[in-house]
Amino acid sequence: MRPVTNITTARLIEAGSRAADWVSARLRPDGSFPGVENEIEAYYKMPVFFALSGRPVEAAAVVGYLRERFFDAGDFHTGTDDTVLSFRNYRNAWIARGLHMLGFYDLSRAAGDYLEAEMVPDFGGLVTEPGAPGVKAMDWGSTCSAAKAFLTMGRMTAAVRCGEYLVDSLERQPEPDRFLLKRDLGGAFLDEEDQTFVIELERPGQIYFPLGIGMVVFAGLAASTGESKWLSAAQKVYAAVGRSHDELFGVITNRKVAWGAAELFSVTGDSAYAEMSARIWSWTLETQTPEGIWLRHPEYASLDEQPRDLTVDATVESGLYMFELARTLAPWLPRSA
Repeated sequence: MRPVTNITTARLIEAGSRAADWVSARLRPDGSFPGVENEIEAYYKMPVFFALSGRPVEAAAVVGYLRERFFDAGDFHTGTDDTVLSFRNYRNAWIARGLHMLGFYDLSRAAGDYLEAEMVPDFGGLVTEPGAPGVKAMDWGSTCSAAKAFLTMGRMTAAVRCGEYLVDSLERQPEPDRFLLKRDLGGAFLDEEDQTFVIELERPGQIYFPLGIGMVVFAGLAASTGESKWLSAAQKVYAAVGRSHDELFGVITNRKVAWGAAELFSVTGDSAYAEMSARIWSWTLETQTPEGIWLRHPEYASLDEQPRDLTVDATVESGLYMFELARTLAPWLPRSA
């Protein structure tokens, strides 16, 4: 069935290219971005972005900057503020995946080794430091990001181990209306009134990306292994998405949900997933500025108010999903209007 939508693959590629043009025009020859030279938050998705958008010169520059400014023995957080460590391995995995896509195998190998060493042996979850530096917990989003990187790098044993942790976390959720995201190193869920610890299903004001990246990983594992358990897990996460507040369709943390639904369509061919992805993504297309960038709604009321690193990150991430969705939804979307 063809979609009832104004989205086309041509429109997705044009929007992604405008975002890439905006970033590329401001990137310095050494790969640094003015005003955020020391903020890893602005750079960690750029390798994937430039790989998908076909910008080899910019990709090489950014990888060189990551190597010189942030890299140390597989980690990319040298000289960063302690406040960013809560999602260190989430970012490291994004970088590792992009490096492998671009063919910088020396760096991706080191990053992959680092990520595997950050897995908790008894569970397979990736650690984060959500409170004080050095106080570690296992994190759903970080584990998903690592699993996606492992799939990309062909590290199937590690990818499956992460997936098993995610399935276990999904099955052990203690309350039907709350999706807990962190567990201590003994496996107990951590329950704090913090958006990075819990998604309150059916309530507004939530961060939705963990649900989306969970679907991405389970879809990838289903495609890679042919095992039905991964698709069953993805469908459970999708059911949680279906119970979310309607704000899901108008907040910037919905982007990975669109990506995840598109990946499920790619694996199953079920147009319901494509329709969900397109319904979410139409808002992202409509909220791109003429310059090609995005405001993190509803956190900021204007681009002047929004910190530069968040503007860069929002543009890079929204831009890269334009290319991801053009690929995964291509059998369902029209090519042009």
